[in-house]
Amino acid sequence: MKILRVPAILSALLLLLLCAGTSSAATICPWLTKGSAATALGGAVTATMQIAASGEGSCTFTRQDGPKDVLKIVVSKAPLESCPAESAKPKGIGNEAALCTVERSPNEAVVLLVSRVRDFHFTVSLSVHRDELQTGINRSDEAVKQIAEQVAGNLF
Repeated sequence: MKILRVPAILSALLLLLLCAGTSSAATICPWLTKGSAATALGGAVTATMQIAASGEGSCTFTRQDGPKDVLKIVVSKAPLESCPAESAKPKGIGNEAALCTVERSPNEAVVLLVSRVRDFHFTVSLSVHRDELQTGINRSDEAVKQIAEQVAGNLF
């Protein structure tokens, strides 16, 4: 009887560990906490993550109340969206960092920071809607830089 119990207990523990590992991978962004995203967006957020075993993927945080601003982090081994050559070059945020603002529509601009750490390229983008465009872009530039510093640190 004792011989049968040990494999059964080990099987149950293995199943428990496998279930715990898969559930946490789908609910936690490896590069930024939900609280930090909420601070950057100015309110409670919902989060969607798509993370591969290779370390590549994306985390998207959407503000629940007020303007539906979106903060998105994308990490890839392949080069990603880039900023124009004349864009600002923030120091201390990975390698080859560039910061720019892209007008997506008359009502929305996206502050984008593109950089690289080791073999991983990453982008941090933060949408700003028309009612916040006048004052929001300067605030968003700083928020994107701070978030990119966290992402770069977690990739290092």
